[in-house]
Amino acid sequence: MTTDAHRSRPLRFGLHTALPRGAEFGAFANSVQDAGFDVLTIPDHLVASVSPFAGAMAAAVATDRLHTGTLVLNNDLRHPIDTAREAATVAAISGGRFELGLGAGHMKSEYDAAGIRFDSGKTRVDRLIEAVDVIRALLVGEPVDVDGAHYCVRAEAGELVAAPGVAVPLLVGGNGTRVLQLAGRVADIAGLAGFSHNRDATKVELTHFDAAGLEDRIAVVRDAAGDRFDAIELNALIQFVVHTDDREASAAELAAAFGGISPEFVLDSPFVLLGTHEQMAEALIERQQRFGVSYWTVFDEWVGRDSAMPDIAKVIALLRE
Repeated sequence: MTTDAHRSRPLRFGLHTALPRGAEFGAFANSVQDAGFDVLTIPDHLVASVSPFAGAMAAAVATDRLHTGTLVLNNDLRHPIDTAREAATVAAISGGRFELGLGAGHMKSEYDAAGIRFDSGKTRVDRLIEAVDVIRALLVGEPVDVDGAHYCVRAEAGELVAAPGVAVPLLVGGNGTRVLQLAGRVADIAGLAGFSHNRDATKVELTHFDAAGLEDRIAVVRDAAGDRFDAIELNALIQFVVHTDDREASAAELAAAFGGISPEFVLDSPFVLLGTHEQMAEALIERQQRFGVSYWTVFDEWVGRDSAMPDIAKVIALLRE
């Protein structure tokens, strides 16, 4: 059930980018801020893209209001002490404008290319759970005493990482049940993707991409959170933004591109925005009231798609008139 606390949260908007813009990255971050976005997030994939922590720092230094974040770090690529140290540095230098997003990793091809063992999903999530225990303690300057199957970290308060002195909101994101249960137990922000991958991440499976699927995943977070559910911000990653005067035709095109789904399924999906800018604005308001999601992230230029930034900037302007 959506709560009044979630319905009344201010809407926030994130732009998700991986493009390495070199010396132009600071100017780009300013354009994102000027367009009305609240957060610039960066993924963590072993491809030719901007580094998540370096990119977040560059964006934070170039702007004065924009928050930056990782969406999401692959936990397997760094030791949790290193993750906490990097996050604390960006958070401190930005004056608290950094959000740390964590995930369990899923792209087997990247593991293979780097010579990293690709363990089962269960093992990767087990490792993420242990890592979060270490990271959370280090970021608030608490002692750490974790002796698990994957990490053994024992240190006095402040011994390994200088706590940033500002809050570092933790986003735990994904679609799997155990990851979302972790988000419910410990995260400030639960990131909802709406889909999963097969074992080697060669196929996308739209397991929770419609309205019923999103409600199901939010229920997982809520059940794990208990009394703290109202304090968790719900984030959703919108996969497609299409400005159009004919929603049905655009839905049919997307359905054909996906294969195996109907236009009605696309129109029902909270992870797709189709229509005029006014219709998009109305849809986001309705979705917050229905699902409680108040933090929406869209893609910058990505493989096979144009940036959603220009259209969502106009939607943001309508919502904040």
